[in-house]
Amino acid sequence: MSVSRITCAALALIVFAATANAATRDDFLYANADDGSNLPFRYFVPPGYDGAEAYPLILFLHGAGERGNDNEAQLNNNANGAMRLLDDANLALQPVFMIAPQCPTDGWWSGGTLTSAIHLVDQLSATYNIDPDRIYVTGLSMGGMGTWSAVTAQPDRFAAAVPMSGNGDTNPAGAVSAIPFWFFHAANDGTVGVEGTDNLVAALRNSAGNVIYTRYDTGGHGIWPVAYVHPLLFQWLVSQQRGVPSAITPPILRIESPTDQPGWTTEDATIDLAGSANHDTDAIESVAWDLLGGSGGAASGTASWSIGGIPLNNGANLIRVIATAPSLHDEYGGHTTFNDSLRVSRMGPPPDPGTIVAAINAGGDAYTATDDTPYAADNAFDGGSTQVSDVDLGNTDDDALYNNWRFGDFAYHLPVYPGAYTVELHFADTYNSAPGQRIFNVAIEGTTVLPDFDIIATAGANVAVIRTFDVNVADGVLDIVLSNGSVGNARLDAFRVIRLGDGNSIFADGFDAN
Repeated sequence: MSVSRITCAALALIVFAATANAATRDDFLYANADDGSNLPFRYFVPPGYDGAEAYPLILFLHGAGERGNDNEAQLNNNANGAMRLLDDANLALQPVFMIAPQCPTDGWWSGGTLTSAIHLVDQLSATYNIDPDRIYVTGLSMGGMGTWSAVTAQPDRFAAAVPMSGNGDTNPAGAVSAIPFWFFHAANDGTVGVEGTDNLVAALRNSAGNVIYTRYDTGGHGIWPVAYVHPLLFQWLVSQQRGVPSAITPPILRIESPTDQPGWTTEDATIDLAGSANHDTDAIESVAWDLLGGSGGAASGTASWSIGGIPLNNGANLIRVIATAPSLHDEYGGHTTFNDSLRVSRMGPPPDPGTIVAAINAGGDAYTATDDTPYAADNAFDGGSTQVSDVDLGNTDDDALYNNWRFGDFAYHLPVYPGAYTVELHFADTYNSAPGQRIFNVAIEGTTVLPDFDIIATAGANVAVIRTFDVNVADGVLDIVLSNGSVGNARLDAFRVIRLGDGNSIFADGFDAN
């Protein structure tokens, strides 16, 4: 049954769902993907649906044991607990849609199957009023891995993610660190080791991501019926909006002084921090801090906390402040941790206009260009991999700068003084030979500046091209994020950052593409 053609029987099920006391598997309608894959899925329409209102949607990815083509098994055992997100109290707080696709036998939540599963959001949106800024994804075991894969494949799609008992490649962490995640796993999971989630949480926090992690002491692999009824989970989830994480919904810790922004620039050798932590009505056991690659210690206080005299290195510093609270399940034990991060740049006086404040050879060693610009060896990145080639390039006298590159999902975070800058991005494609073989996206300071960028379509194969953007940095950290698009991997060969004057050259939208 196509979602775009709701039958009388389907309408009857919608009426039943609107009058039922609680969601059951029988309240989920049957359908198949319309993208040519015919992927089977079930979907839930919230009671009292009103087409004049926009509704959030939860995409649920089941585990390996529910694969098949019966369009039934993915909802077994109340979707292994995920259906509890549709309990009466939750739906009274916020009516939501849920989509539950079924992965083919011996399939995986990856490649075309994952693309089809995510496409179901668009398919349902063609019939129902779905809020595009409140799309959430969650899954367990194989679906927990799929949840991570879904976010890293389409980071601009989701407002929040809840992976359970999964793992994944940590390389894309820097490109998705701004997305709210709440992970669940048990330390004694004998099927999918807890170190997989430990590593993802660490990678996100190392990239300045603010992550919630409920790590049970016991419970084994199948923690999901307990995890999905965590008393704070649903309200936290539906409070998130794409690109605007909730600043008030617990569990949450916030750094509020000397700034509530993600970055701070100072000439001082130390910094004092203060803020708040909220675990609703439940106690917070402790608050601690650490400097990435350096020192750490305990904060004073919990719900209201402070830290004095954190020593700073010259240049970039990443400080994480982490609260620890009970898991809220006595039988499984364990803890929930949640954090906030501050990138602190310790540097001298602000640079003069025209100063090159950074020049980096992405994926390569230090290199002095023919215009005498000294490019530093690759640094300040999160994620991605590197590759080299050996070809002659057009449109440049600096072949060496373009014969090594960083590729994949990755980001650069550069400490700079607040103000206006020109960002020069250097590209060449020395790997592919024709247009359409590498299409990707580039964002600077949270704004996509190169959507669906194709180097060869723009400049040709083995030809250097520079794209220049003027940008205003308000928080002391310049963020450049590259993400894989529809084909191939994102690629960057080098970049320069040049200090502008008083910002008068900045366009109203913050960018001037040359």
